[in-house]
Amino acid sequence: MKNKYYNKNVLAIVAGILVTGSILNTVQEVSPSVIDGLNGAVFAKEYEQDIEYIQTTPLNETILEEAVSTRLEDSETLRKVNNIRTYLQKRNSPLADYAGVFVDAANTYGIDYRLVAAISIIESSGGLHTFRTYNAWGWGKMNFDSWEEGIWTVSKGLGNYYAKGADTPSEIARSYCPPSASSWASKVTSVMNLIGK
Repeated sequence: MKNKYYNKNVLAIVAGILVTGSILNTVQEVSPSVIDGLNGAVFAKEYEQDIEYIQTTPLNETILEEAVSTRLEDSETLRKVNNIRTYLQKRNSPLADYAGVFVDAANTYGIDYRLVAAISIIESSGGLHTFRTYNAWGWGKMNFDSWEEGIWTVSKGLGNYYAKGADTPSEIARSYCPPSASSWASKVTSVMNLIGK
């Protein structure tokens, strides 16, 4: 009988040692060794190489300068895009989503950024009532494949007027729409003023 109790005690002691060892092993795995990092922060030892790399590699602080432009022309471009978008959105024009294209095309061809958008309002209520596909400017029998193509084509055409010195709606109207030149020019100028400066 003594032997039975002795075996149970040995078994209990062995089980206790195994459980204790298992707990200690788990605690050691759960609480890893740590190293000092940046600014007093503490990191797991497994990140030691990463911390060393960060501490020894020179910091390149030009990232923010390259990612965020503070150039005056960029804020000017954003203002122009916003002016066109706001004006066309108030009229539920499908061209409102292309405000940036109007400004890009105007910059490329050296024309007033408001001109092509204003003509679209006079000719088709900003693309709401067109007779030809994506032709919001009343450009004869022309069909375009997209609003973008129309904006770029019309901007290029108006750029030719500017190149010849005709850089106001009144000067452009004499050749652009001679039968109603003064009325058309007055309407386009009025819309340009409503779009903004």
